Amino acid sequence: MYRIEVIGSLKGLTWSSGHYVPDNEKCKNFHGHDYSLDVIIDSEEVEKSGMAIDFTIVKKSIKPVIEGMDHKFMVPETDIRQNSNQNFIDIYVRGNYRGTMSKNDIFVFPYPADTAEFIAKYCYKEIFSRLLHIMHQFKLRVIIHEGPGNTAAYWEK
Repeated sequence: MYRIEVIGSLKGLTWSSGHYVPDNEKCKNFHGHDYSLDVIIDSEEVEKSGMAIDFTIVKKSIKPVIEGMDHKFMVPETDIRQNSNQNFIDIYVRGNYRGTMSKNDIFVFPYPADTAEFIAKYCYKEIFSRLLHIMHQFKLRVIIHEGPGNTAAYWEK
């Protein structure tokens, strides 16, 4: 078994985003974090080059995923309502109006909450689909750092 690890904080795979977690007393208010993402890839085989996968290819698979969230406010798609102005959305959390934002300032998050756990799952799905076109048999693990010292990971068996 071969293992490739890319440590995001050391490779510029970082972003800043705002979010909220309605079911958490401390985190229910709008706030933000600096994030980084680590990727671990386990592979049974290597290419003719002797590499399981080139680190550059891994980083190129990650960058578009995190760039979409960088300097955006993450809003679960279930909390979005169209504003009368097509350039804006209204945010409703548990049915209660919380604010209006420009569509340019938000990242529509495809999970019910934008927790570190769901961010890890989202990144896993996006990165896995990109790597699937390049690698065959591999296992992927994604680790999200929500500020220093707080991590959440996602992988599939």
